[in-house]
Amino acid sequence: MAKFFPFEYFEPVFDHSVCNMKRIRRELRLAEDLTAIDYVSIVILNIKKYNGDFIKTLSGVLRDSDVVSVKNDFVYLFLPGTDFEGSMNIIGDFKEFYEDVFDYIISSTILKDLKNVADVLSEISRLAIDKGWRL
Repeated sequence: MAKFFPFEYFEPVFDHSVCNMKRIRRELRLAEDLTAIDYVSIVILNIKKYNGDFIKTLSGVLRDSDVVSVKNDFVYLFLPGTDFEGSMNIIGDFKEFYEDVFDYIISSTILKDLKNVADVLSEISRLAIDKGWRL
């Protein structure tokens, strides 16, 4: 079951998790990239009609390492160890089940290219604004 945090803790939790993932990556000294430790994804779901059942279902299906936060009509997901394709699979399953209740934006980053968590959040916020969303 995913962890549910108030939105004001989303960035600090994201930052802390990324630091831990980078430390683990350094200690393992692996020659190749592994999705499980080398990728992180942030997803924003635009839920027109906020539905507590949706959040309950979402947090129940996601992994223990995943983080869910809600702000206004937007659900923020932090998916460590998940690349773009994995994020699309998760969203695809929910979109199929809930039909077209929500729209989404995904930002997937390889850990070694991630310099600053705030930059990732700023980038995905810009994408949301470009879609006309008011975060």
